[in-house]
Amino acid sequence: MNSYLRKALPVYVFILTVAGLMLIPSLSDTAHSQCGVTICKSAPELPVPQSDEDLVFFSFTDSQNGSSGSFEIAANFKCFGTGFSGSDLEFVEDFKPGWILDSIECSDSALIDVTFIENGVSLDCLGGTEITCTFTNVRGILTTNIPTLSEWGMIAAAGGFALIGVFFAVRRRKVQSV
Repeated sequence: MNSYLRKALPVYVFILTVAGLMLIPSLSDTAHSQCGVTICKSAPELPVPQSDEDLVFFSFTDSQNGSSGSFEIAANFKCFGTGFSGSDLEFVEDFKPGWILDSIECSDSALIDVTFIENGVSLDCLGGTEITCTFTNVRGILTTNIPTLSEWGMIAAAGGFALIGVFFAVRRRKVQSV
């Protein structure tokens, strides 16, 4: 080995060691990265609140890893933000009489996997980033369909009852004649 390489080799080893030590923490951070989520509530039919009396609150339930909590957000006012890591963080809007959940929109993020569930979202943190999800409600009442007969169904039912009546009338005559 020439003298130049013999003198430069420790410098190269030092630079590579420092670069390797700087790379190790960044690799471990991706395994336990922290993500952020902001939950907002929109109700377009409500005016922007001017005082505390104008606030309309909607309640949410959040759950992750078997533990759950709850919080409230005033519509068209402030949002709720939190950090999380890992997977299966769920936010579900609780039912509020007179309001129907119309839509849920989440900002795009390649590092947070968003799955829409009934009345909420499930989030998985794949890397350190933030996302905003907006729940939009409209006024309305949940209706349940009550099964009814159409006009043809009513005609068929009336015909069936008529046949049953004829059957019992004929049976009664036979019993009386015997």
